[in-house]
Amino acid sequence: MKLQPLKISRELWDKLLFELCERGGGRRESGAFMLAKTGSREIVSTICYDDLDPRALETGIITFHAAGFVKLGDHCQRSGVVVVADVHTHPTEWTGQRRSDRTHPMVAIKGHIALILPDYAAPNSQPLNGASVYEYRGSHLWKTHKTKTAPFKIASL
Repeated sequence: MKLQPLKISRELWDKLLFELCERGGGRRESGAFMLAKTGSREIVSTICYDDLDPRALETGIITFHAAGFVKLGDHCQRSGVVVVADVHTHPTEWTGQRRSDRTHPMVAIKGHIALILPDYAAPNSQPLNGASVYEYRGSHLWKTHKTKTAPFKIASL
């Protein structure tokens, strides 16, 4: 079954890129959860990892702790949203999945989308240019999507 694409407005995408770049400061990875209303594939908000877990970015790579998932669950319940994707940055142009990315998905639910952005989401990079898009298939298996045909679209909504 083909996965329906996620959609995000240009405005929300640009705001997210700015946040990721600022939080990483050009020296460490950063990331966020992308949220949609239940049953929808349209991203309506995001929440950065370090807003939920202040220690998530301390080591230079992302280390998200259990307490952050509790806060995420509370936030989703209060806001009436669900996590449909996550995004994080890498320091260089390489956006492949590290072993930790493959074996420890942020959300281990089939169909969850994980995006990896290059160059700490630097302002001079184009949206999705050089990014990698992965779809979780369960049992630590992933499908890699080409950016042009990925189930993720930046749109004017």
